[in-house]
Amino acid sequence: MAAASKRIRTPLKEHLRQMRYQLIPVLVFLFGIYAIVLLWGKHTELPNGIGAVKALRVDIVSPVDGVLVALPNMDKPLDMFDPVSEGQLICKFDDTAVNATIITLQAELKQITAQLAATNAEMKMQFAERRGDKSDRRQSLLDDARRLAIDLEKRKLDVADRTIDIETGRIALKRYAEKLAIVKELVAQKLDTPYVLSDTQLRHDVQAKELAEQQKTLIAAKALEVEAQARVDKFAKMIREEDILRAAQGATDSLAVTIHEEIDVFLKPIEASIARQRALVNEALLERKSLEIRVPKIISTGTIVEVYKMPGQAVRAGEPIMRIANLDRMYIVSYVRQPNRISLEVKTPVGVQVRTIPIRASKSTIVSIGPQIESIPTRQLRDPKVPEWGLPVKIEVPRDLPLTPGELVNITFQEKP
Repeated sequence: MAAASKRIRTPLKEHLRQMRYQLIPVLVFLFGIYAIVLLWGKHTELPNGIGAVKALRVDIVSPVDGVLVALPNMDKPLDMFDPVSEGQLICKFDDTAVNATIITLQAELKQITAQLAATNAEMKMQFAERRGDKSDRRQSLLDDARRLAIDLEKRKLDVADRTIDIETGRIALKRYAEKLAIVKELVAQKLDTPYVLSDTQLRHDVQAKELAEQQKTLIAAKALEVEAQARVDKFAKMIREEDILRAAQGATDSLAVTIHEEIDVFLKPIEASIARQRALVNEALLERKSLEIRVPKIISTGTIVEVYKMPGQAVRAGEPIMRIANLDRMYIVSYVRQPNRISLEVKTPVGVQVRTIPIRASKSTIVSIGPQIESIPTRQLRDPKVPEWGLPVKIEVPRDLPLTPGELVNITFQEKP
């Protein structure tokens, strides 16, 4: 009887089976609740916009008609995805025609200088014959006006001539600099002798010293031109004051008008020639500068993303040569869709979330807001088959999110409190 009433113990395997059927579902349920709460805390708001990461892009456009040439001291031309930096030389045009124009201008300036000397001699002779042995106040003022006018035109010619000389010196210095770089490379490869390098370096340094002296001389010539113009203005003021006194005494003629007419008969053609030559000199200098294109200041460091023209190809003014992207100046463009009633302002906070795993999010602000509703690009539509319209906004890229131009991100717009 005692043996029949003895309790049978439950096997351990049965205990484990019951635990599996009863405890594990509870644990799974609790873990699911915890995961939901955790995910909900991370995603308190659903994204209501899609943004596209963009980088500042600059098109390098040809300012002149010409032929591109290879860049100095470079083994190969710049190509796609090559890095560039601010002020770096990226395009160069053939300068043969401009150099020929500068040489022609030098010869024309010398010719005008000779014409000015001849005109001065002719004026001096005619004014002397007109005076004779009489001491005439009008003729004396006319001689003074002639000397001052001739001196001013000489100073103008001197400035133009020295400007051309400096540009010629710059051309020569660039040639020496390019040759010096080539010789240095050849000597480093033991393909040339150190003597050639020292000789080339000496020629380069001498040319650089001459150019520095020419620049100082140009500054002095411009100062002398200003002084000559001041003397002419002072003389003209004195003549006007004398005319006022003569008019008070009953004189009807004007010394200022008479002197101006007498001088213009001789100097007007020379003045027009000098003005034209100075304009041509300035035009040649501008054209010379435009033959070299450098990375603009708005790009500190950038990458070439497109190349449209290569060295050896002819380019017309206005044609694009290459496109540079500035990766340091990225931004996000998104759209507030038309049905939304969100009131946004500049500096309104927004949420930015990457669409790749692992999911990362950060806060940013609106930099600027577009002026009108626009069609949303296809790649930023929620359904590519359904067109949408929205107000474009520019958003600052969060510093703690490593984004790539062209990448799509989720945007959560938040109304400013």
